[in-house]
Amino acid sequence: MVKRTIFILFVVTTISLSQNVSVQDYLVPVSQATNLRVNGFWNWAQVGDSVTGNTMSANLIYRRFFTSLPFAWFINVDGTGGRDAGNSNYDVRTELSARKYVWDNKDWFGFASFTGQKTNSYSRVASNVTVGAGFGRYINATALAKAVRIEEHLLKENIISDHLPKETMISIANIIEREDEYRDLYGEVYETQWFGDIENEIRSSELLNGYSIGAIGILRIRQVLFNINERVNDRYYGWDISAGTLFTITTRDRSRAGSPNLSITGRYSNPLSWRTQINLSAEVFTPIDSSFIKQYTATANLDFIYELSNRINFVAGYRIQVYKPHNDKETFYNSLNGSFLFYVENNIYLGINASLEKSTGTPTRMSTSLTLSYNFF
Repeated sequence: MVKRTIFILFVVTTISLSQNVSVQDYLVPVSQATNLRVNGFWNWAQVGDSVTGNTMSANLIYRRFFTSLPFAWFINVDGTGGRDAGNSNYDVRTELSARKYVWDNKDWFGFASFTGQKTNSYSRVASNVTVGAGFGRYINATALAKAVRIEEHLLKENIISDHLPKETMISIANIIEREDEYRDLYGEVYETQWFGDIENEIRSSELLNGYSIGAIGILRIRQVLFNINERVNDRYYGWDISAGTLFTITTRDRSRAGSPNLSITGRYSNPLSWRTQINLSAEVFTPIDSSFIKQYTATANLDFIYELSNRINFVAGYRIQVYKPHNDKETFYNSLNGSFLFYVENNIYLGINASLEKSTGTPTRMSTSLTLSYNFF
């Protein structure tokens, strides 16, 4: 058993050392885009002199964002409306959010968001504001993990002659991260430009065997980026802790807004290797009024991910939630689950799942399930 453990550790270490880049090398790229889309539909039907149908609808989507490590902001507007048989309906939702590190070389940050929504069933706009601050750096490095998986495929297919330099890998990851920007700029044909820029970075490394990555290279890139036959799980590193307060400004039915709510959140992630990830998060939620701390909801999550191969993933998680109502006892909820996920062939996906649940005052519940899906086309 000891020999097997040493061998596994040796293999994992060898794989990690063979890469020219580590998860902690990744930094969020600067990305920005603006997109406005409007769709309309009208249907008219008539039989003889009688109108049997007169339906119309419209959708509006507006997106504008800027992202970077020290500062990011987002504007999202979604609107739908229509008229059918003399009845009108609409739904408009606006979300504004921003996050800023106070100093570029320090870990203090502040954040704020606004959400407003109005539908034909609301007597007025429902809106709320959240403001808060925190400390730490928590980085989403999933794009770099996908770049590493692409590199593995290209090496296996002999498309490149060696591991790509760290600078090239980070550049490819930055391009992958900016998918939304490419989609907003180039629309339905964004993949051509997106893949082309990835190929240009590979070519600039001078490790490409030939002039282009070819059809097989494009196929492998698509498999990784769109989770076809395999899946790259999310990768994070670092930690942060934040506290925010949600204020209800207006309610949809003109009722009393109620007390603000305080939320304290902490996150920690450690990528043990390119195949292994541990995530830990916790949150406490309590109203800011006479029941402060006396009433709360606390949640903690622990996730473990191990990618045995490109097509076999093991995912396990533990979740505990505590709810404490005002002037009453706490209730606990515990959940433990594990899954093996297999991408058997091009069109077959198999999942083996097991879970264990226990809540206060209820018996323990155990369950297993088998998931099988097949894509005919």
